Parts: sequence; structure tokens; C-alpha cells
Amino acid sequence: MALVLAGVRLPDPAGGLVAARIGLDVVRYGVRWTRDTAVFALGLPGRIEALLDEVTALMARIDAVVDAAELVVAEAATTTRSAEGVVDSASKASVTALQLVELFDPIAQRSAPFAKKFVDHLDESEVDAAIAMVDQLPGLVEHMEAVIPILATLDSVAPEIHELLGVTKDVRRAVIGIPGFKFFRNRGQDRLDEEEGRD
Repeated sequence: MALVLAGVRLPDPAGGLVAARIGLDVVRYGVRWTRDTAVFALGLPGRIEALLDEVTALMARIDAVVDAAELVVAEAATTTRSAEGVVDSASKASVTALQLVELFDPIAQRSAPFAKKFVDHLDESEVDAAIAMVDQLPGLVEHMEAVIPILATLDSVAPEIHELLGVTKDVRRAVIGIPGFKFFRNRGQDRLDEEEGRD
């Protein structure tokens, strides 16, 4: 069988045998392609089902990530509100601290030399004595509570005591004026000395 190419007839040395082989190869390739396509088409539903299972699992994981992200966003919002509250409180505290510093700075500047002098002259025994005195304050308060009512009555008693002292001075002058009083006084002193010597 001759091969015709662009109107020119070329001789075919092998003849129809080559054409038959080519045709057979085309048929073989066609059958193989059809078989592979059929196998692929038959396996496609299983592969699609596996792919859908994977997509479902992936969607579940995405949902979990979204839920976790929403929780993180909510916690971040809460943390932000708390941080704003802390910043607000810190701002107020800072303003108050600044006012206190402005108020007490001049006092601190003036008292710093006195405080330094006081601390420089303070020794350990004085600190211990001050601590001991502070330890005694509760008992002192109790005693003062008992003494304060008595001290409150001194205003009314003071004139009477003053009058009593005047009378006592008058009696002393009168007794000193008694003849022989000095003798009796010395004798009484001697007896007191003897009694004290015995004791």
C-alpha cells in the first residue's frame, strides 16, 4: 500500500503489514486507556468518599480552632478591660502620689538635715530604750486611765490644798514658838534613831 503525502505517492516497502501493526497498536492503546479509565472511574467513588471524610475531619478541626480563637478573643477582651482598669487605677494613684510628693517635698527638704543629725547621734542603746518604752505604753495607758479622773478633780481640790498648806505653816510657827519644843523634838528624833537601829 503506497503512502500519499502532499499529492506525492511514496512507495511503501513494508506494505500493509506496517499499517496493520500501527492500527493494532492504536487499538491496544485505546483498550488500555479505556480499561484504565474504567478502573479510575470505578475507584473514584471510594476516593471521593475518603476525600469527603478527610474534608469533614478538617472542618471539625477548623471549627475547634475557631471556637478556641473565639475564647482567646473573649479572654483578650476581658484582659484588656482589666488592664484598662489597672491603668486607670495606676493613673489615679500616680496623680495622688505626685500631689503627695509636691506637698511633702518642701517639708522633707527642710527636715532632712535634722533627721540626719538625729540619726547620726542615735546609738543602739537609745534605740533599745525607745523600743522598751514603746513596749511599756499599753501598761502606761491603763495606769493613765486610772489617774486621769483624779487629775480632773485637782482643779477643785487645789484651793483647798493651798488653804491647808497655809494652816500647816501657821501650826508649825505656833509649835516652834512653844518653849522647850526644840528639846522635845530632839528627844523624839533620838528615840526614832534608836528604833531604827534596833530594826
